[in-house]
Amino acid sequence: MPERARPEFIASDQQLDGTMRPADVPPADPPQATDADATPPPRAGRARRVGIAGGAFAAAAVLGTAVWATSGSGDDARPTRFTSMPEACSLVPGEILERIVPRSEPPVPSTAQNSTTARYAACEWSEPPGIARPGTTAAHRLDISVRLHLDGDAAAKSEYDAAWRGARAMAGTATGAPGDLHGEAPSVVRIGEQAFTQHLTLNGTLGRSGTVKTTARLRNAVITVRYTGATAEPGTADPKTREKPPLDEATARNGAEQVARAVTEALTRCGTCLERQPGE
Repeated sequence: MPERARPEFIASDQQLDGTMRPADVPPADPPQATDADATPPPRAGRARRVGIAGGAFAAAAVLGTAVWATSGSGDDARPTRFTSMPEACSLVPGEILERIVPRSEPPVPSTAQNSTTARYAACEWSEPPGIARPGTTAAHRLDISVRLHLDGDAAAKSEYDAAWRGARAMAGTATGAPGDLHGEAPSVVRIGEQAFTQHLTLNGTLGRSGTVKTTARLRNAVITVRYTGATAEPGTADPKTREKPPLDEATARNGAEQVARAVTEALTRCGTCLERQPGE
């Protein structure tokens, strides 16, 4: 696909809301998936069954919480892993895109990055700057990425844990040339087998921007969603205009988490994407 000029956005590790809320103190280490965590309690929803050749496996996608069951013995009891995925830009339903990036230009897929140990794909939806109010422009952007660790769940857990520690390190407020960057502590959410969401905000002399980031793990897959909004107010120093964020926090969190759930559900439904791990 030929390269197209797109609106310039402030770094995606910044958040969508301008409210400076005190960060709760999170646990010192990322929540660990235990045997009980590997099969989260079901939530209201409709299960979709995926047939796997040579054994009976049930994958229930309930609001993004995957419940895995195996039956049989011998080789049939080996755990499954993702070895492929659908096209990244097909993972988010159109009705969600219409709500969170309604003026988006056509999606831009990344170049697939595959190796003997991992599969990676990503997609981006971005809006051109539009008039939010007189003298102010605003735009939103959605980025998703999926990495499959072919070596199994342990490598995916390691990536997830590193993302959690990085999010904790961002909690707090820092002041620099671009402005004041505030990061809230990451909060655990019920998506896949492990997931968290973080909300950050940048207050600058030219406006405000920010990102809500949701990171989720589903077996050997790590899903990252960034939902970004930015306002630009050239030359303004009026605190009344600078107090208005590009998106309120609740809307931003809801959008990012909806996308993460949709991606986990799409992976769960893909019967050809799963295979049993090789035996020892």
